[in-house]
Amino acid sequence: MKVVPTTDRGRATVGRVLEAACDLFNAQGIRSTSLDEIGAAAGVGRGQLYHFFVDKSDLVAEVVTFQVERVIAGLQPTMEAMSTSDDVRAWCEAVVNSYAATPGPIRCPLGSLINQLGDDDQAARSALQAGFARWERLLEAGLQRVADTGGLSAGVAAGDLAAALLAAYQGGVLLAAVHGDVAPLRRALRGVAEVALVDSAAPVSQ
Repeated sequence: MKVVPTTDRGRATVGRVLEAACDLFNAQGIRSTSLDEIGAAAGVGRGQLYHFFVDKSDLVAEVVTFQVERVIAGLQPTMEAMSTSDDVRAWCEAVVNSYAATPGPIRCPLGSLINQLGDDDQAARSALQAGFARWERLLEAGLQRVADTGGLSAGVAAGDLAAALLAAYQGGVLLAAVHGDVAPLRRALRGVAEVALVDSAAPVSQ
């Protein structure tokens, strides 16, 4: 960002721009969205856009960072409350249900961005990589608490399971988008979870 807003009015303007850009990128893609469209949707002129952002690539990087923060904020309460195998199953089911209840194309708010980034979007790519790393760490911390209460199968490491669940999530969303149905996402998450989890009522193996 060229200029970081220091007033409430400036922060509100940047917030509107980022919200509008997120919505437009989600609806029609990054490459198909012009700065003029973003400005019109946010109610700001091109001069204001260039006051805060160097160019479109700069704006894209800020949008990715903004989207990462929204996703992490939504995940954090659930991840921080995760402590049993039933919590993991409930999270998997909640993920599937959220996509089933949302109209429009099935896509991950972060994963859908990666193929839209160009060679000049390295800052955005770095922000996306950092976002996925934060997501994985949150999930790993929750799964470690599950492991500490005997909820993971013997030999299953929380970090490995976090990576596997995140990969199943991303692959499941992609296949769900292809088929227009959440069933592949449900199967992917359940397939990984049920191999790795011990039922809450089962005794812990010694």
